[in-house]
Amino acid sequence: MSLVAEILDRLSGVAALREKVAQQDKVLDGMQRIMLDQQRELAEVKGTLRALVTMQSPASRSRS
Repeated sequence: MSLVAEILDRLSGVAALREKVAQQDKVLDGMQRIMLDQQRELAEVKGTLRALVTMQSPASRSRS
């Protein structure tokens, strides 16, 4: 009986581990979405900043 009990204990541990891994997988998916959104927003900000610098460069040269 103790062998059966040990096997069941190990199987229940594996089931709990699988559940934790599934939860972590969901967390990682959410974090990946957040990071992609942030990268997209950062690219937009960089593009806007480059456009502003480009627009100001000729104006600052003509003043000098």
